[in-house]
Amino acid sequence: MSRRGNGEGSIYSRVRRHTRKDGMLVEKTVWCAAVSLEYGERKVIYGSTREEVASELVRLLGARQSGLPVPRGRLKTGDYLEQWLEETVKPSRKPLTYVRYENITRRHLIPTLGKIPLAKLGPGDVQRMQARIISKGLSHASVLGARNVLSAALSQAERWQLIVRNPVPLVAAPRGEPSEPRCLSRAEGDAFLAAARGDEYEYLFATMLATGLRPGEARGLAWTAVHLDRGVLEVRQQSIDMNRELAAPKSRHGRRWVPLMPLAAWALEQQRARPVRALSGLCFAAEDGLPPAARTIRDHFDAICLRAGIVGATPHTLRHSAGTYLLGAGVPDRVVQDILGHGSAVMTRHYQHVTPDMLTEAGARLAAYWTATAH
Repeated sequence: MSRRGNGEGSIYSRVRRHTRKDGMLVEKTVWCAAVSLEYGERKVIYGSTREEVASELVRLLGARQSGLPVPRGRLKTGDYLEQWLEETVKPSRKPLTYVRYENITRRHLIPTLGKIPLAKLGPGDVQRMQARIISKGLSHASVLGARNVLSAALSQAERWQLIVRNPVPLVAAPRGEPSEPRCLSRAEGDAFLAAARGDEYEYLFATMLATGLRPGEARGLAWTAVHLDRGVLEVRQQSIDMNRELAAPKSRHGRRWVPLMPLAAWALEQQRARPVRALSGLCFAAEDGLPPAARTIRDHFDAICLRAGIVGATPHTLRHSAGTYLLGAGVPDRVVQDILGHGSAVMTRHYQHVTPDMLTEAGARLAAYWTATAH
């Protein structure tokens, strides 16, 4: 057999010996393949047959020649996901997308899959990840979100030849109907506002309920974008929970004008009359002048809901509630779409829910119709 050329790697065998508990000496032949990487580093692959290590050596040499990354040692899935977030997602995706991917990765993926060697990640591991999310009582959407992020990361690993195949498509998503998003009835809305009185962020929540602003849009709202004399505000930035930075809306539809109904105008007037805590120009700035953290807003929101006897709600529930109130008020869908900043009417319909009050009103109208036509 001819000697391998310089830079082509080497294949050799090694005998490993160990003594069993009964004192017998056991010998085992292990095949090794070694290839030189950058900066003098050398990678060694082990296998039970020469063919096995030769095949892996060819793959690594091909990756090196193509400029693709060659995994160092036993690259763990968690280390790869961290690298993927910082080097691929963060530079190429919008800040809010990065934040969402990071939260999903740290909450669902790394705890279950982080210690598994990337090259050995298989369908069974994906199945266990899904089962873990379900066992925590989380929604069907949480499982789908984790699958999507993991699949995106592993698709890149497959293209870079770090894994043979992305295992996520091989595992069926769990069955389950997506749950209906929560919205507050009119009575719950009144109870929420009453329970919010005296809270540090009562006017922020009132503004959200009356305008349908996203939580990040409300936290990043600046006074220069509020026009009380004209009865409108402009959404032109939002706060993201990455060092509480400010960023442009996530889409061109996000930058928009929103009408100020009396409740919103009142809340903003009350907020403006409060002592100035910072010169940042933000309507609802925290004590340090930056937008309040999403976790802080969630804590205040949860405390208010507890006092009001409201369960199953999140700050985003206020946005769903605003969309539903606009539906009940008879505002045309196309106008609601612009107010909420959606790119399609399909998305807007996800924010419009039929409440028991609407059904009662529809029944009354139908009864009035039959009464009128009976004469």
